[in-house]
Amino acid sequence: MKSSKTKPMRIAFLWDWNPDYSQATVWEDGLAGALKELIKRGHEVGVFTTGEPTTIKHPYFDIQVTDEVVKDIGAFNPDVILHWADMTRPHAVPMKALQKPMAICFAGGEPLSYNTDVFDHIFVESLVYEAIFSRNGYRVSRAFGTNTELFKPQQQVKMFDTIFPATFAKWKRHSLYSQATKGLRSLAVGYMYNEHETECWQECLDRGVMVLPHVPHHVLPRLYAASKVVVVPSQSDGGSQRTVLEAMAMNIPIVVTDSDKFDFAEGKVFKAEPNSKELNQMIRMALDSEVSTREYIVENWSEYTYADSLEEGLRSIL
Repeated sequence: MKSSKTKPMRIAFLWDWNPDYSQATVWEDGLAGALKELIKRGHEVGVFTTGEPTTIKHPYFDIQVTDEVVKDIGAFNPDVILHWADMTRPHAVPMKALQKPMAICFAGGEPLSYNTDVFDHIFVESLVYEAIFSRNGYRVSRAFGTNTELFKPQQQVKMFDTIFPATFAKWKRHSLYSQATKGLRSLAVGYMYNEHETECWQECLDRGVMVLPHVPHHVLPRLYAASKVVVVPSQSDGGSQRTVLEAMAMNIPIVVTDSDKFDFAEGKVFKAEPNSKELNQMIRMALDSEVSTREYIVENWSEYTYADSLEEGLRSIL
């Protein structure tokens, strides 16, 4: 963990995905942990999101909800603006009126878009995206990690053979997960849409998988610990890198399929082809295994190394 020996930064962090506020109050993943660490190092971080004006009390920092994003971030007068978004965010271009350096924690989707040129620096989670941005002449660096203070080994009765923590969305491949875990005690937990993609969680129910909606981050480690194996069958564009980091930090075996976003876990996870038969076979192999991956995560992909990377990248554009 590095220490900040130069002038503290005033950072405006914008999360304009119109989040579910019940989720925002319990948002404690690696990025939230990194922002907490930046504050601890003396930087002033204002966290903003969109909606009916209010203040959300968060365990790590207050979240300012505003319906006048540009005006209120302008009043905060940051040295630098950090977005957490894909490249379609509506405030990217209007925010340029503030004439402040801007960076983005790229959250996925199409990398080369109408907004890409707006950002002075791009933080990515995977080598795949780093290569794309670098090849096209953009300033880019890796910034990624998990909350190792929250996700750590803990005593818990093993109630499930497998767990898949992920939003119930098509690109996560819950259908494949429910087929591959037939005959096993399995759990799928994540945000559940009620107006679209309902088949993702319905297929799990129909095939005997226990389904839970989104749970707070401080609850999720308990569910990990109660499971023998973490299964991540997501497509490449389905992400789930954070899930892999969390499981590795807890020393739980992981089975993945064909995503190219897990370069950081190469040689440390079980891999299977994206079909139910081979995935089932690999899961059953993983059930009898023990892993020791936490030290690697603490040294390379913690909230502290995440903060290091953000700090370095943001300073580079001041």
